[in-house]
Formats: sequence, C-alpha cells, structure tokens
Amino acid sequence: MKVSALTPDQWNTLKQYRLNKDPLPAYQGIQVSSFFQEDEMERFLTDRLKSMGTDNRMVAASLFMKRYAFVAAMGLYSMTYWNRKLNLAPDNLIMVDGEKNGLWIPQFYLKDSTVYEFTSPEEKQTYIKSLFSDHLNKIMDSLKKPAKLILWENIAVYIFWVYENDDFLPNEEMRGKREEDFRQLLLDENSHWFGQYHRNPLSRYYSPKKNEELRVRKTCCFSYRLENGEQYRCKTCPQTCRVKS
Repeated sequence: MKVSALTPDQWNTLKQYRLNKDPLPAYQGIQVSSFFQEDEMERFLTDRLKSMGTDNRMVAASLFMKRYAFVAAMGLYSMTYWNRKLNLAPDNLIMVDGEKNGLWIPQFYLKDSTVYEFTSPEEKQTYIKSLFSDHLNKIMDSLKKPAKLILWENIAVYIFWVYENDDFLPNEEMRGKREEDFRQLLLDENSHWFGQYHRNPLSRYYSPKKNEELRVRKTCCFSYRLENGEQYRCKTCPQTCRVKS
C-alpha cells in the first residue's frame, strides 16, 4: 500500500454521504472508539432518545446502526471505485450529531485524512476485515439489542446499494471489477472478514429483487416506530411488502 490522494470531486462525493475530511475540534463530537464500551453506548443512546424521535432503546439502537452503516458503505465505495483506502479506524473517526428533515443524521469526520492506494488483493482483504470484524462488529456487540440479524441487515442494504447502483460506475470497464469485489464480500468462505461467523452475515440478506426493483428486507429496522414514523417506513419493509405481495 502506498500513500495517495483523492481529488476534490471525490472528497465532495464522500461529503455528500456525510464523511468529511474538514478539520473539527474533538470536543464537538465523539470519538467512535468509545462505542466499543457497552456503558458508553448505553449512555449515548439514552441521551439521544428524544433527538432520535423515540423512547424505545431497541428502536434507537437500530436507527444508530442504520446511520453508522454509511461508514462501511463509503469505505467500500472508495476501495472498489477508486482503489483507495480511507483511515476508518475507530480512533480516527469523530461522530457529530446532526439533523435533516426531522431525522437524526450524524456526520463523520476523519482526524487523519491520509489516503492510501491498494497494491494487492491481500491489502484489500486486510482492510475489509479491519472495517467489519475489528470495527462495526464490535460496535454491534456493545448495542446488545436489537438482535444482530437486524443490525447486519441495516448494514447490508447500503452495501448492496454501493455495488448495485450503476450511477456509480464511471465506465463499463469497471463493472467486472465491481462484480468481483461484491462476489467476494458475499462468499461464506470469507465470513471471517466480518467476525466469528459460520455464515457470511451479508449474504443471508442477498435475495432476488421484487419486480427487479426492490429487495424486500428479511427483518424490520423499526423506522416506523419513530415519532411520526409511518413517513419513515422503508419502501422495502417486510411488513408492508409481504402484505402487498
């Protein structure tokens, strides 16, 4: 791996999805490594129940992981489309509370915005493992409730979006590379990238789309249980989609 860079347009793309390299005083946010501690996570969620729009701890935990999943999505986006590694180590990320259209929408800031270029498949594998097994999986451990099945699907839907959205393809030559990266992410033999799992926690949610447009979720993320929640219900909610099918 060698030191590289992103273009201003690439940084703007990441910023669009709430990942920033702009300098930010640490006191304005929370270093995400603190979320590895169950008591710190509990305190964080309890303090934000009102701003999240719920009084239910389980709903808040699910919403948290839906928002946090963008860290994984943008990490993989940069890896596949730009062949670049972002420093997404927990002690390098600051999360700052935010709001958009009545929803709690946090922003993420990189303390060290150094970027590296991948020079081998092995480097990518190490990076993926650090992103999931050593990072997101540990955060899910501290959430406790809801079940990890829901939390993993909250992540999976954004990973699928990164790899199935043709708007992201810069050219047709990139399609084969993207499909191979996606295939590797779904293989059961690579389940160790995500933690101590016998089955790949992403692949269990990868199923045919309904009418080739929507992939119905297997679990409910509880967005409908937020204040005024029906307007936030997912288009792929298993409750409504199965009733309509």
